[in-house]
Amino acid sequence: MRPVRAFLAVLALLGAAGCADDFLPPSYLNDLRVLSLVADPLELAPGQSVTIRPTVYAPPGSALASRRWTFCPLTAGSVAAYACAVPECEVDLPFDAATGNVTANPTALIAACLPAAGGVPAQLPEVIQTLFRFRVASDQGQERDAVLQIPQWTRGPPASPNLPPVILGVEIGGVDAATGPIPPLVNGGVLPVRLLIDPASVQTYVDAAGVSRQESMTGDFFATGGRFSANLTSGLDTTVNLEGTDLVAGQLEIDVWVLALDLRGGQQLVGPFRVPVQP
Repeated sequence: MRPVRAFLAVLALLGAAGCADDFLPPSYLNDLRVLSLVADPLELAPGQSVTIRPTVYAPPGSALASRRWTFCPLTAGSVAAYACAVPECEVDLPFDAATGNVTANPTALIAACLPAAGGVPAQLPEVIQTLFRFRVASDQGQERDAVLQIPQWTRGPPASPNLPPVILGVEIGGVDAATGPIPPLVNGGVLPVRLLIDPASVQTYVDAAGVSRQESMTGDFFATGGRFSANLTSGLDTTVNLEGTDLVAGQLEIDVWVLALDLRGGQQLVGPFRVPVQP
């Protein structure tokens, strides 16, 4: 979901430039939101299928009214809002109604659309950046659109496929958030939120320019109340503060999610962790 993360990063920069009073931070959950699209695997050998699991947040009092998955073998890029470059090849995908998960075989989908797209090209590129789009709407009229690019290898399996980051743990207020009990967030106070990413999950890869690079791990934080001192972090062991500001009157707890990204499409989401609120 790299395009979505890039947009959030821009919002974070705007906030740092003095716009925080004009815009709600992207970490604050008060409306419909697609938190993550987690794919398994992250890169595909010819004929291999992929399963993508969405995590959607709907605010209290609202429910999901519709969901839709589509597949496109080639995107026109960010300048065209990731529109399908071959419109006749964009197809709706069936998905699990209970979970929203979708499973698809891009090799088969590409082969099915080639006749309508003018036939089989003389030679396919070694890697095609296929695109999965997830559209969701609530019964309150809100709509969200999230995209995920999945590299499809055409001549053989990837030599060193991308693997997702691994979250070792999240601590809130110095306590393991998975086991608790998490201390309360006091109005006007702060709770440190620490993200630990497994160093063994950091991979070395070769970029499009042929340069060997090491993945940069990023943390993304979401909460249904309060404010984070930073929306995004970079590194394997990072901490932000959940601040007890702008709390909603009568709010008894806050839900917190933490997302780790490798900026190559790999991600892991954990939560929600319920933080009690002390007025």
